[in-house]
Amino acid sequence: MNGLHAVRFMVLDPAAGAVLSIADEKTAALRGARNLLRVEACRSADAAREAGQFELWPADLVAPIQPSPRAKPVSRRRREIFQKCAGCCHYCARPLELAGSWHIEHMLPRALGGADEISNLVAACIPCNLSKSDRTAIEFVLEAKGGR
Repeated sequence: MNGLHAVRFMVLDPAAGAVLSIADEKTAALRGARNLLRVEACRSADAAREAGQFELWPADLVAPIQPSPRAKPVSRRRREIFQKCAGCCHYCARPLELAGSWHIEHMLPRALGGADEISNLVAACIPCNLSKSDRTAIEFVLEAKGGR
């Protein structure tokens, strides 16, 4: 076979930039690389044992430590708006949780010149806020009741 038309497969270690295996077939190249890595793993385990480094517990018995979820602090402004609305959605009166999922809603939308002042802000459940869109609070309530 002419050397120009031969296909050879190489397996490279990207971290070290070293050739781990070369073969005429892909599976043979992969098999050679796996064998080399297995031998290296055994050598490093032997070296650790010789140095007196032993595993205290098998890795499959030790559960990873999960950090406990910390409660996210609630801002003063969000707390004020929650208290202003008595802990309920301004539009449907659904009870809300202070640290739960709810939106701060502009009764007069910012797109229509509404300010970011406490007098213009209310607590709203997510469905109400998303369906209100850029309408005023009065428009939203009237459309929700079916009157215009």
